[in-house]
Amino acid sequence: MVEFGLKLEDNKVDEWSSEYIDYEKLKAVLKRAKAAAQHRDELVNRMPSGVAAGVVQERINRSRSSLRNSATGGEGDSTSEGEWNARNKGGNEPLEFGPCHPLEISDKRGSSPHPTATDSTPLLGESGGGRLQYKTKSWTNLFSYLGFADDRKLLLKAYDDADDKLNLFIRTYEQEVTKVKAFYDDKTHEISQRMEVLVESVGTSDSIVKKQKQPRRGSVVNSIAQRFELMLHGNSHSTSNESTNRRHSTVPDMELQFSASLDLDDEEPGRDLRGESDSKKEKELFMRNSDSIKRAIRDIYRTAKLLNNFCIMNYTGFVKIAKKFDKTFPEHKGTFKGKNCDDGKQAEALAAKMEKIYSKWFCNGDIREAQAQMLTKKGDGLLMDWTQLRLGYRLGMCTILAMWVAWDCVWGQFANGNVSIGGRSAFPVFRGIFGLLAWHWFWGVSVYVWTRHRVNYIYLFEFDPRNVDTPIDIFNAAVDETLVFLITMLMYYKSDTGDMPLWIPPRAYPSFLILYTIKCLIFPLKKRLPLWIAMKQVIMAPFVSPTFFYTYVGDVFTSMVKVFQDLLWTVCFVLSGDFLLSEIEYVEGDHTHAWTTWTDQFWYKKIAIPLVCLMPLWIRFNQCLRRYLDTGKRMPHLANAFKYALSQSVTLFGVFHPLYLMHNKQEDPLHSVSLANDDDEEEETIVIGKYQSNLFQLFWMGLFVSSSLYSFFWDVYMDWGLGRPEYGFLGPRLMFPKKAEYYMVICADLVMRFMWVLTLVPPQSGAKFELPAYLSAISMTIELFRRTIWSFFRLEHEHRQNTQGFRRVDVVPLHFDHNHKHKYNQTTRVGWKVLIEIVIVTSIVVAISAFSAIVAQKSARLQLSSPTSHPMDL
Repeated sequence: MVEFGLKLEDNKVDEWSSEYIDYEKLKAVLKRAKAAAQHRDELVNRMPSGVAAGVVQERINRSRSSLRNSATGGEGDSTSEGEWNARNKGGNEPLEFGPCHPLEISDKRGSSPHPTATDSTPLLGESGGGRLQYKTKSWTNLFSYLGFADDRKLLLKAYDDADDKLNLFIRTYEQEVTKVKAFYDDKTHEISQRMEVLVESVGTSDSIVKKQKQPRRGSVVNSIAQRFELMLHGNSHSTSNESTNRRHSTVPDMELQFSASLDLDDEEPGRDLRGESDSKKEKELFMRNSDSIKRAIRDIYRTAKLLNNFCIMNYTGFVKIAKKFDKTFPEHKGTFKGKNCDDGKQAEALAAKMEKIYSKWFCNGDIREAQAQMLTKKGDGLLMDWTQLRLGYRLGMCTILAMWVAWDCVWGQFANGNVSIGGRSAFPVFRGIFGLLAWHWFWGVSVYVWTRHRVNYIYLFEFDPRNVDTPIDIFNAAVDETLVFLITMLMYYKSDTGDMPLWIPPRAYPSFLILYTIKCLIFPLKKRLPLWIAMKQVIMAPFVSPTFFYTYVGDVFTSMVKVFQDLLWTVCFVLSGDFLLSEIEYVEGDHTHAWTTWTDQFWYKKIAIPLVCLMPLWIRFNQCLRRYLDTGKRMPHLANAFKYALSQSVTLFGVFHPLYLMHNKQEDPLHSVSLANDDDEEEETIVIGKYQSNLFQLFWMGLFVSSSLYSFFWDVYMDWGLGRPEYGFLGPRLMFPKKAEYYMVICADLVMRFMWVLTLVPPQSGAKFELPAYLSAISMTIELFRRTIWSFFRLEHEHRQNTQGFRRVDVVPLHFDHNHKHKYNQTTRVGWKVLIEIVIVTSIVVAISAFSAIVAQKSARLQLSSPTSHPMDL
């Protein structure tokens, strides 16, 4: 789990960095206070109880004397001890840590601890105090005689040091809170002033237009520009004073305002062609000033959003450090209750006001469109400079190769009668690796969408910001892997059909692809290791308490059932030694190594494949149960667990019910099914009534439909927070700009949820709704696409609301790239590398093309000179 300090550094605004909570400093001060308290307690436990009792009594007397002096102004006090005790008895006031405040001590021989200070008694309680006071003088004389005076001084010093460090933490905490509050108040006041000046400037210009009897040229834009200039330079006082005697109008529409200006101009006599030209110039000038106002509103809005993030991060930091204090000093638990900074609601209200203003002026009242326009800014990691060029030409190479592979497969099958790539023995290897590759692409798309719409996936997933890749980095890695994948597949198919020299055995290509995939899954180790650790934690459910990222990985696993089946086939393909055989040997040769010897075995069809289908669902089922145990809340955890249990039942019926082997062989009115045992010596015939088979199929179909509909409802209502009738069957606050996108995704999810349940049905299950084998790659891709779309709105909902209580603080800061010195900010320095790579690739392509042209011309000359020769003889 990433420390909060790293999250804080990643979400800091550079210009405000000194105004944030100094989280590391508070941790260090608290650590020193804890060490001092532990040292004091060790001394207390190591020394005789009499020494500790004498030190405690001396500190009591010092504290009483200090309190009496402070109460009388330092002139002595005739108050009796009983009156002093009565004065200080009772009253649960907040604890104040004085310079001589002892903490809890205990006897080293296991006796009960001495009474601790409470809110009503700044020092130790009065219980036993008389006895200690009676023995003080005798203990002092005895300590001097026995040589314990040095220990006594050491213990007194330890007490004072522990109290000093504790008080230092208290003062540091309060100073940090004061600093954050002061900065927040200043910035909110500044934003409010700038916003009011902006609204008044445009509103006043509107009233000036309606009263216009002064020189008409540029009157509207001049008024806006003058007020806007004052606002930009911060001179809002004079403007606000001038506006006190004016009518404060509502938010105007900019286009209507300019139209009103033109209408008034039309009423003036003597309007000619020159006036029309002036009107066009005025409109151009007006639009330029409107752009300036747009930029000003965006700047104010962005500042308000950054200030909201500022509050969220500081609020979370103070909550965490106060919780650490409560754990370290449980006797003072609750000391900082209520002592925190603002949670950012005021800044959020200011941002909402700017959204309304901008949408009214420039977006016809569409607030979501206004949000999409106002949050966009250069420097957020969305501009891709040189890396765009490299990605572009590599994508072009991938496109050409993909078209080549598709053309050869289709044309080779229909024109030459060759078996397509889908019919080759090693195709499941390519299909499984294609599933991993497709998810890599979809992950890059997810990161881009989250970044584009400010969904703070780094914060929600608790990633280390130093090891996070930008979308362009992910796409570059994915396109490299795609190039290797397509080249390997093409060479395997060409060599297997005899279209290229067999210098390399055809089975070497899938073997190389397997090794390359393993390399990509392990390296770079710094990035891959956290993923493997997360996968281990996910698989260990319910023994590990799941985080939000662990549940996300578990959900992705449920969408990769078909991928896992092909990966299992790949593992068996390698371990059985089949990858060493040629295509002819593999299909027609030694049947001891043929694929039928292990793909038709009981352990593969009845154990391994069903386990692969059930394992992801079982993991998510256990995670839901563990969340219920951790939180004690039946909703939504038990209801979510029921969803996965229902999906498991679809798979279980297809695996373990004997009717799943029923084929279309019918004997009216009965069906007969032959089951072979493991030794292929005997056959057992099961006779099944037609009515019984139809009943089973109907029940299975009903279970399939119920599971699909329940999963669809959970996606929309629980995972996405949509489907609320009071909000048009959407949610209360949306982060994506277009409502139509939500409705389209809801409809698409309904269809693709049924396809997801289809991926859970084991191959050759006999279900009437089972997809054919040749559609496995398509259904796999569609399900991964559905999971990607699901993740967009799942993280949006988690960003807006702490839906399942994974975080202590509900609010999450928006995602901004603050140009920190992270690894992902170093991609702009690779321009020369990209140019060198382009030159090398271009040179290779030109050389191959020239060589091909020379060989073709030479072959043509030979054919003309010797008509009986054949080109293949060359």
